[in-house]
Amino acid sequence: MSQSRFFRPPQQSRSQETLDRILDAAEQVLTEKAFGEATLAEIMERAGGLTVGAFYRRYPDKNALLRHLDERFFSEMLKRNAEVLDPARWEKSTAREIIDEFCRQAVEVYSTRRGLLRSLFLRARTDTVLQQSALHVNEEFLANLRTLLLPRRAEMTHPDPERAIELGFMMLIGSLRELIVFGEIWPAPPAHTPALAQEVARMFCGYLGIG
Repeated sequence: MSQSRFFRPPQQSRSQETLDRILDAAEQVLTEKAFGEATLAEIMERAGGLTVGAFYRRYPDKNALLRHLDERFFSEMLKRNAEVLDPARWEKSTAREIIDEFCRQAVEVYSTRRGLLRSLFLRARTDTVLQQSALHVNEEFLANLRTLLLPRRAEMTHPDPERAIELGFMMLIGSLRELIVFGEIWPAPPAHTPALAQEVARMFCGYLGIG
């Protein structure tokens, strides 16, 4: 994805610092309200009193800011994917141990980045750019899970482990999206984050048939 489509790349380190402040401020505002309700004025004020004019020197419009937030977030997720699901890290581990840690990491991300994820998910319903970035990251996570879990298929009783890993991943992510990001319409998930991670790991492992 070309960054220049959405914002003007900084030429100096000081400009990059300013851009990071704007992104951090926008994500902070999104913990409190929806993207459509957030104003450029309050985002720039939160970024250290920058002017709206400074925003337009970097972005063509407000939607470009959300796409840049999307790009930064999913770049972070690709890096996290490579670190958490690095095969060298799990050489002597069981499938259950891998899933336990993966679920713990997933719950942490969804809990700490809830506001941003909410805005991204809502906009992705109509924005094909956001759809494609989410698709790419999901494909990367799923590919790494297959790489780690399929060699451990002997630990599973599901008749089709490859398909079960794919559907289990979808059920996990869908559950976290509903329980954490859009939790208003559901009975409250476990208030203690580790408890939720343990329960979704139990769900994933149960579907795979891991004891």
